[in-house]
Amino acid sequence: MTELHTWLDNIKVWYQTPPPPQQRDIQTLIDALNHAPDIIFTDVSCEVHNEALAYWLDACQRLSFYYQDLPNIEKAFSYMQFGYAKLQCMICDQALEPDLKRWCLKKLDRMIVAMMEFCQQQNSQQWLDESTQLINLHVTFMEGQNNLNLSYEPSDKQGNHSSL
Repeated sequence: MTELHTWLDNIKVWYQTPPPPQQRDIQTLIDALNHAPDIIFTDVSCEVHNEALAYWLDACQRLSFYYQDLPNIEKAFSYMQFGYAKLQCMICDQALEPDLKRWCLKKLDRMIVAMMEFCQQQNSQQWLDESTQLINLHVTFMEGQNNLNLSYEPSDKQGNHSSL
């Protein structure tokens, strides 16, 4: 079994294991997130790779929610930023297929809205400033992508990238 398959099987076990998510061993999810195979971010050419990326991004979101509930606002925000940054790295990879690049750009648009809302809910000037900075940096990054997120070309006939 490849490293990717092992990683995916292990993270699926975490998702399927009772008790409720907030009572699970959170360190297992943190370790899975931090030790994800690089192929998740460089080759999303098949359904297994798509599924792994989807689990990885969901893990970032779940950890953010987990730390918001503690509350550990800084750590919660760092997991949001981690997912966002990995997608930015993928987009900058010249070998990435255009349809996957578009998917990543659209996902970034949704993520930046969530990050801005998070900042604005913190009710402090520091977080409001962070929200403004996020907007400015996101706009700058997206301008460099030549509006690729605004065009649409359907995925190939095999349906690759549809689960993302």
